[in-house]
Amino acid sequence: MITKEDFTNLELQLDPYAKVKKLKSPEAKHLLDQYFNLIQHYFKQINSIEIIDFKYLNEYAVVPMNFEERYNYMIARKYHFMGYSQMKTLKSELIKMNASYQIRFNNKP
Repeated sequence: MITKEDFTNLELQLDPYAKVKKLKSPEAKHLLDQYFNLIQHYFKQINSIEIIDFKYLNEYAVVPMNFEERYNYMIARKYHFMGYSQMKTLKSELIKMNASYQIRFNNKP
């Protein structure tokens, strides 16, 4: 089960690289790959799916706005500051949206 702390631990390691503009270093790239994979696994976990299939996005319970475009942006710019920034923003949105969904789902009569 992926938690917010899993993301926070990676961010604590990645933020110093971002601060000194070293996200393209081999160490940072490895961490960015882990971070991106964690986002993918979290998305699958909260939507109870095995693979992310963009044809079915409208059927998933928790999908942020412009998810497919943002996903592609992150892939194209994974090792750049803006790609990392987009990953952090998407992660925050997914966590908040999932919490809201879980509250609504668990409060159904």
